[in-house]
Amino acid sequence: MTVLERQPIQTEEALGIIEHVNDDHQPELLLCARAFTPFDEPEGVRLTALYPDGIDLEVLLHGELHHAFISYEAAGAQASDVRALVGAARQKLGLPAPGQGRKAEWTVTANQRYAGCFQRITFHLEKDTRDDWEAGYACRFAIPGEEHGRPYTLRRVEGQKAVIDVYIHDASVGSRWALGLDAGHAVTVTGGRHESFPDFSAGPVLLLGDETALPTIAGLLASWNHDQPVRVLLEVADAEAQRYLDDVWLPRNCHVSWLPRRGIAGQSLLSALEGLEFQPAAAWGAGEFSACKRLRHTLQEDFGLEKKQARMVGYWRKES
Repeated sequence: MTVLERQPIQTEEALGIIEHVNDDHQPELLLCARAFTPFDEPEGVRLTALYPDGIDLEVLLHGELHHAFISYEAAGAQASDVRALVGAARQKLGLPAPGQGRKAEWTVTANQRYAGCFQRITFHLEKDTRDDWEAGYACRFAIPGEEHGRPYTLRRVEGQKAVIDVYIHDASVGSRWALGLDAGHAVTVTGGRHESFPDFSAGPVLLLGDETALPTIAGLLASWNHDQPVRVLLEVADAEAQRYLDDVWLPRNCHVSWLPRRGIAGQSLLSALEGLEFQPAAAWGAGEFSACKRLRHTLQEDFGLEKKQARMVGYWRKES
């Protein structure tokens, strides 16, 4: 395909991927630039376009901007997506895949339904330790049939005990895996990643999301050490999910609103946000990918938050 024939993919999904990668995966983009462009010591990188056969990068080097196209085929990627390209970059640079440097076997000690729509799984960490756990810390769990496993946020860690809450829905692979675990089962766990948060000390805080955001939000509220007021908006399909925060001692000046899901994912959150009489200085949330994009736009345009202070993370994507 020549340069003249190459046309960027302009779908909403492609544009969402570009925004997500630029916001949340700068280290991975830097790896791609180092591995597959002449600019092996970039100061900054932006993904500017997706094509059927590759990607375009804008690379900052010595204060000047350069453009570079990376072909999936030339990079040796096995699939036409950015994740495969990152894997190929790691391989070329001789770097281990995420999690390879931290791998452990945990043992299931309990598995029970919690707050109606969650499966609460408790593990003994055996010889492992997660001393750097804090709210938003996630590990990748090996799941049969899933090549890369699935990441789940650790609800809490206490010594050698770790707890995750898996949202059960639509007979998904993760749901079937969670329901099938019994006490004594060994599970392979790799890596460890902390969620990126805005500066919560800047002023009033807004936390929002759907069921998938609850483990992180619960962890934040349980360990809250700021004086700022906290407003929490939570959209759920099952009324029983409102019990999820029953075991959390809420901080002072915290107000929680539970919103029944009406219409498409995120619609109730968006409606509540549009009528919110509260000016946050920082906002964090998680949920369906497209919904998070709409919510982020509202936070930036209607509330005047800078991008770094309006963090909305797509934890899942609705299949079309």
